[in-house]
Amino acid sequence: MRGVVVALGNFDGVHLGHQVVIRRAMDEGCKRGLRVVVATFDPHPQAVLRPDSELKLLTTLEVRKEILFACGVDEVRVIRFDKNLSKKNPEEFVREVLVGKLRAAVVIVGQNFRFGHKASGTVEDLRRYMREMGGEAYAIPICAFLGESISSTKIRALIGGGEVCEAARLLGRPYSLRGKVVVGDKRGRAIGFPTANVLPEVCSLVPERGVYVGHVWIEAECYGACTNVGVAPTFNQRDSRVEAHLLGYQGDLYGRVVDVTFVERLRTEQRFSGIDELKEQIARDIVEARAILEEGA
Repeated sequence: MRGVVVALGNFDGVHLGHQVVIRRAMDEGCKRGLRVVVATFDPHPQAVLRPDSELKLLTTLEVRKEILFACGVDEVRVIRFDKNLSKKNPEEFVREVLVGKLRAAVVIVGQNFRFGHKASGTVEDLRRYMREMGGEAYAIPICAFLGESISSTKIRALIGGGEVCEAARLLGRPYSLRGKVVVGDKRGRAIGFPTANVLPEVCSLVPERGVYVGHVWIEAECYGACTNVGVAPTFNQRDSRVEAHLLGYQGDLYGRVVDVTFVERLRTEQRFSGIDELKEQIARDIVEARAILEEGA
């Protein structure tokens, strides 16, 4: 069986542990002269099997595919996860999906990978079924990478708690949100600090409320940014927003899709006594943001 090398998993965030799996797949592909395919599930299985969990993702499918291709793989295949797929037993999944649809000759997964109906399939089952069908399977011990556990669940918890520096260490890059710039209340412009009101996709994980230093990418252009996540309590705003002040940018971003990265959390969100006090704090935030970005440049 000629086929391809398949790196299989959810790969939400494409963190350092995922990258170990992908590098092993690329090594196998190079050694065997085979194409390397990353197979990822969409929607996330948890969103289908536990819809009440309201799972928030580190990467949308679009962003995930971009990161995976940047790793150097030949192809990204999306496995549509639904109730029918969830009911397939482990052998059916290997025979029909991995070998039948993806043409897998070699499958690479993380050591904790489970599959098939009610996650009944183990890594040993995967090895056995692939061997019976003329292929091979390998499980990579990603949890031992850098001497600590790395998982999308752990990174989600860090970002949800505002610990974006620690999350970046496990991701291998700063966390980012992609969203469209929409019309806001234009309060920032009125007080001298215009902001881009970024509307992330519904499934995206938004960091804990606070003020962050980071960047905003507008296609290939990058600007330093001071970003507020929250409800603007000084103005009694009710809905939470992501509002980024781009350092050195002048122009109209309405309708544009941008990526907002979170490098470091400057402070928690707070209520000020009035506009003047707010303006003074924003000015201090921007000075601190510039210093952090210059230090990391």
